[in-house]
Amino acid sequence: MRIAALTLIAAAVATCAACSSEPDAAALPDGALAAGTAQITIDGRDGGTTHQVQCSPMGFQTAITTGNDTSGTTALVSAGDDLTADSVAIRDLAGFTGNYNTGLGEADAEVSMVGPTFVISGTATGFRTDAPSFTTDGKFTLRVSC
Repeated sequence: MRIAALTLIAAAVATCAACSSEPDAAALPDGALAAGTAQITIDGRDGGTTHQVQCSPMGFQTAITTGNDTSGTTALVSAGDDLTADSVAIRDLAGFTGNYNTGLGEADAEVSMVGPTFVISGTATGFRTDAPSFTTDGKFTLRVSC
């Protein structure tokens, strides 16, 4: 009788332990961001991390907006045979405001995926906050996880 009671208690403890454990979240690959996160660098300067991320699929394109109307980015990525960046607008990040648009004589921006994270790199033409009268280029890397 005593052995049966101990067996019953051990089974109850094991059952409760199994019920309370949660499955481990899948680990993100190196270089990937958690969903709803964006990071940008411009000319190697940190433009910050934001959790204000909005991604809107539109057929073969995805519109990606980060930050707000004053400070952030807006990008349009196409998913044809390869991922391509159609445009990237940068608003007052890392002291830079500018635009990249495919087909306007600039080198094409590159787009890749690291897990669920878009990585968009290229050169935008615009101005620096400390010298707004002078046009300049800024090399950017925008990482966004929708």
